[in-house]
Amino acid sequence: MTSVDLALARATFLRRVAYKGNWLFTVIVGGAGLLASLALWEHVLADGDLAGYDWHGMRAYLVIGYFAMTLTVGAGDWLIATRILDGLVAIDLTKPIDFQRARAVEFIGGLFATIPGAAVAIGAAAALSGLPAPVSPLAGALTGLSLALTFPLSFGVIYLGVLTCFWTRRYMGVLWARDSIILFLSGMLVPVALFPDWLEVVAWSLPFVHFTTTPSSIYLGRVDTAGSLGLLSLQAAWVIGLWWLGRLVWSRAIRKVTIHGGLRTARLQRLPPLGEGPTHVHSRVSSGLLGHVGLGAVQPGHHLRIPGRPVRLDRLDRRMGLP
Repeated sequence: MTSVDLALARATFLRRVAYKGNWLFTVIVGGAGLLASLALWEHVLADGDLAGYDWHGMRAYLVIGYFAMTLTVGAGDWLIATRILDGLVAIDLTKPIDFQRARAVEFIGGLFATIPGAAVAIGAAAALSGLPAPVSPLAGALTGLSLALTFPLSFGVIYLGVLTCFWTRRYMGVLWARDSIILFLSGMLVPVALFPDWLEVVAWSLPFVHFTTTPSSIYLGRVDTAGSLGLLSLQAAWVIGLWWLGRLVWSRAIRKVTIHGGLRTARLQRLPPLGEGPTHVHSRVSSGLLGHVGLGAVQPGHHLRIPGRPVRLDRLDRRMGLP
């Protein structure tokens, strides 16, 4: 990581812990869901195992799943969504920093703010119910590698979800849908082994299963060494694939420009192109005016979306007296 990466990660961490009362409350009570799940499954498995999971194995399954999911859903994706929805992404386009990489290091900074809460919850669970050891030292090491791959995997999923803001103009519904899908198809709510056969096939064909089922299966010895390496390879493939898919979606998303408020509330200025890249568009908003460029960059000659009817950039420039 470069000094710029470290600065972005540190700034995100400090932003997350700035309100210390709220952060400490989250650290202390954030594990209530894990303790409730442990109590529920202890009762369910009191009469024997279910789909190969006994109470001994389920404790490890729930703790591993909780750790992975806490880091996945608590890494500050709202910071990225807000930049898009508020139009600050237009400023990011003028910076000599790769947008996706910058958001990735901010994601890492946010992770360090969520780790204390996960550690407190796992410690409480271990004290109350005990935490089974891995079936072997090798299984423990491979589980650690799987959990390490969970971090870039979660960023890939979150980043793609956030980029939908370019089209939806809202993020709350996307957030709810994404978290619901991840919690269910990862096996966090119900182990994938309990799914109907057709749904289990669907779950294994998507990346979400690697948040919970893959590391727990390795930890509990439900797959052998060869199977563990196969699952890790598949998990790594998803990490790489989602990263490049994010770059592809980003390249399409920044071509969308929306100006809120119309021509009377914002003065546009078209900046000179950098090399062969796109011509960026931004607004200078006077005090008290509401208009601003919400999103993006467009190629010269493309249409600019304005409430009412589309206007070509060159015609818009002449109308507004811009060079």
